[in-house]
Amino acid sequence: MMKICRLLYICCLWGVFSLSYGQHKTDWSRERLQKAIKTLRIKGYHVIENGAMAQKGALIAEMNLEKTFDSQGNIILEIYFDDKNAETLRYEYVYNAQGAKKYKLHLNPKKEKVGLTLFNCDAQGNVTKEETYDQNGDLEYSALFVYNDKGLAKESNFLGEDFSLKIHSSYDSKGRLLEQEQHIVDKGENIFNKGKYRYNGHGDYDRILSLLKRNFAQKNTFHYKYDKNGNWIERFEYQDGKPKTIIERQIEYF
Repeated sequence: MMKICRLLYICCLWGVFSLSYGQHKTDWSRERLQKAIKTLRIKGYHVIENGAMAQKGALIAEMNLEKTFDSQGNIILEIYFDDKNAETLRYEYVYNAQGAKKYKLHLNPKKEKVGLTLFNCDAQGNVTKEETYDQNGDLEYSALFVYNDKGLAKESNFLGEDFSLKIHSSYDSKGRLLEQEQHIVDKGENIFNKGKYRYNGHGDYDRILSLLKRNFAQKNTFHYKYDKNGNWIERFEYQDGKPKTIIERQIEYF
């Protein structure tokens, strides 16, 4: 259930993390990372407004994680932490001989298996199906991905026992996400979200115009700081002009 809650939470973040596969042949390119990155440590914070100043507040558990990549740009390990920086869950990825994702193990802080995700991939290595099981072997949710002629995921479908999520995505000529629609059914509640993306000169989105639950308009803007390799290491998010989150990234290169 914790994985499902995290999935639904991510859907509300509108692009903080990717939920789709395709076109990007490595996880580096999927996350628009430059150069050869070994580890990516991410910490997201709520914002405390202090007059005209915005300061870091409490850590956001869903944005407190570390990713490790191999030298080919494939993700091999994800570790999630709580708001006290204690480890809560880790994913270990396994690939087949062709370099396509095969499965990932879900492990608790004691390194005990608490779940498993299986991947099916097409001839290009794009994930077309994934199934996530809990520690008892019961299916938690499944996902199907459909791609356009450029290898970009145009439709993503997630299905669980009491929720479903359908994502429709369109892209610009550079293969960047341009518009996305989310149709969510969670415990009988129907939710429709729509977002339009704009990008800065570095290729990172700097504005998302959203229509949430069909009638609630929202504008999120983003300001970045970059390292010498062109990867952002700090991002400030504003929601309707008010500071919302600060995300810091520490990057270790090969």
